[in-house]
Amino acid sequence: MSGSNPELGMLNYKQDWRSVVFVIVCLGLILLPYRIDIPASYTPVWLMLAGLFCFCACIINHNHVHTATFQQAALNRLFGVLLTLAKGHTSAGVILAHNYNHHVYNGKSNDWIRPELAGNGPGIIRLIRFIINSVVSMTRGKREQVDKVLPVEVVRQMRLERIALFTFIVFLVVLDMRTFLMFVLIPWMTGVLLLIGVNLLQHDKCEPDSAYNHSRNFTSKLGNWFFFNNGYHTAHHMYPGLHWSELPDLHHRKVVPFIDKRLDKKSIMSFMIKNYTL
Repeated sequence: MSGSNPELGMLNYKQDWRSVVFVIVCLGLILLPYRIDIPASYTPVWLMLAGLFCFCACIINHNHVHTATFQQAALNRLFGVLLTLAKGHTSAGVILAHNYNHHVYNGKSNDWIRPELAGNGPGIIRLIRFIINSVVSMTRGKREQVDKVLPVEVVRQMRLERIALFTFIVFLVVLDMRTFLMFVLIPWMTGVLLLIGVNLLQHDKCEPDSAYNHSRNFTSKLGNWFFFNNGYHTAHHMYPGLHWSELPDLHHRKVVPFIDKRLDKKSIMSFMIKNYTL
């Protein structure tokens, strides 16, 4: 854990200052339209940027539920609430589907977001089908297991986040329904759809039973800076408790020598365009 820095007094890892800044920027992008008028010509760019930062908030939340961002429990609970408001669904709500299911079964038949949910057909149709089926599968699975698996403190945190999110939504809707639908709801939906869709790209046509070939990696330095090393997915599944800042080094040392080279890609965009378009 070379990146840890107890002397900071707040963060477990100094690199997570970027995580905190990104969440603040995300909240700013979805709330600023309540204070300033966004010209119609700028609206598509604003929505795209807000959606990308909501996606980043989803990734930051993913990292947070694996390795807590702060040293103090109270700060982690507060950060969970902020992440909830930034991405539009509870921070702790992903723990059951991700930590307790996906990381346990990783593409196998019991995985609620297994690649086979995409079915057959053209790439874009498979991607859309995967997103829809994954949402249904996760909703069904969480409904059946939430009270049986999750620790009491996680359930309490989830309840706190639900109250905060409900209050936040009511306040914003009362303030201005149109602004909420355009500049909050659309980025929220964009972020979560991107998060689910990327999971297919990371596991589609991989080998769930393989020690190394169970995930696909995307190694672009720019993409991994912006998306917090989420591209180093094999290393993450091998060591899910490892902080995101340490994944590139682990990938080069313990993954590259053994993985099928076809599962190491540079750009996620070029891979998606090539394999998931009509």
